[in-house]
Amino acid sequence: MSFRPDSVLLDKGVVRRIYEARVRAALGAPPTPLQSEAANVYALLRARGLQPCITEQTAHILERRPPVFAAALLNQTLTLRKARYLRRWARRLRDFVFSPEDAVIIAYGSFGLDLQTGQVGVEAVITNDNHMAINYRTRYAEINERFEAMVNGLTEPYHELKLPHIVTATEALAAL
Repeated sequence: MSFRPDSVLLDKGVVRRIYEARVRAALGAPPTPLQSEAANVYALLRARGLQPCITEQTAHILERRPPVFAAALLNQTLTLRKARYLRRWARRLRDFVFSPEDAVIIAYGSFGLDLQTGQVGVEAVITNDNHMAINYRTRYAEINERFEAMVNGLTEPYHELKLPHIVTATEALAAL
């Protein structure tokens, strides 16, 4: 697998495991295998000089956590905002049997807005949800056809957007 994206969105489950690994380390407890995997992916992305992205919802969750554990994550990630058409695309993704939460994460991958750079979308979404990743890959041709039909009629910068790659944390760790 070729996985060298310049922009990455971490889904809520991956961020939760990174946070939990930090808490466990502070308490002197070893992280679980899933927590270690997520923390290692995050560390490798940061070592490559990337500032991973998170959604507004994930940022709000982290803001309610103790700052001693959450502040570094919030400071080292970019929070994507909902760009125009994100909700529309999420609704259309539901037709491909994605849960509402999965559809929103995938939609952020194409229509998430980085206010600092003005960039819309990311190249890859890293998730712990194997079902979502498999469904996305299995139905990619159909999803892409529907996505292309939607964005072709949109104005700049939306008509040039692409679908993100969806990879699991395990796949990302193996490829980084």
